[in-house]
Amino acid sequence: MHICPRCESNRSEVVSKSPVEGAWEVLLCPVCMFTWRTSEPDSITDPAKYKSAFKVDPRDIPNAIHVPLIAERRQDRS
Repeated sequence: MHICPRCESNRSEVVSKSPVEGAWEVLLCPVCMFTWRTSEPDSITDPAKYKSAFKVDPRDIPNAIHVPLIAERRQDRS
């Protein structure tokens, strides 16, 4: 089990694996939607070393009022 570096939830899920057996996995936290690869440095993968400025308190997520919009896809004009 992996703990989410951003919100420290223990509910992370493996969403992808390296084509080279055991090289890395991509994990997704269903609580805060953070994704990370297990081969990234400790500053990204270790909750104790993840920058506190980027931490998310799961109790605050339901109260988040601003979710950025995704821009419309541009048409190729070639």
